[in-house]
Amino acid sequence: MANKTRIEFEGFENVIAKLTKLEGNIRETTDKALKETHKIVTQKASKEIERHYLTGQTEKSIYNDANIDWTGTLASVSVGFSIRQGGIASIFLMYGTPRMKKDQKLYNAFWGKKTKEEIIKKQEEIFYEEIRRLDG
Repeated sequence: MANKTRIEFEGFENVIAKLTKLEGNIRETTDKALKETHKIVTQKASKEIERHYLTGQTEKSIYNDANIDWTGTLASVSVGFSIRQGGIASIFLMYGTPRMKKDQKLYNAFWGKKTKEEIIKKQEEIFYEEIRRLDG
C-alpha cells in the first residue's frame, strides 16, 4: 500500500523562513529530509514483512527508491508497497481480515508513534543542521 509522506514538524514554517533569509537551498534540504524519511520507513517495513515471506512478492513490492515528487512547492515521497507490483497482500497484513488479525508491528512501521517521532526528529535535525551551517 503506497503512501506519500512529507515534511511535518512543529515550527516548519519558521524554519523555511529562516532558510530563505539565509539564502539556503530549501529544495535540496527537503529532498534530503524526505530521503531520510523514506529510509526510516522502508527499513522498518522491510524488517517487519520478512516474517510473512511466502512467495516474496509483497517484499519485492516495497518502494526501495526514494523518488521525490515535487508539485509546485509541495514535495512528497512514496513509501510502502506498490499494489501494481504485487503488494496487495500488505493491505490485508496491516489491517487484517475477518479471519486474520492485523500485524500491528507492520502497521506501526508506517503509522506508529515511535516511527512518527523518529521521522520528525530526523527531519528537524536535517533542517536545523542546514540553518546552523549557513548561519556560521
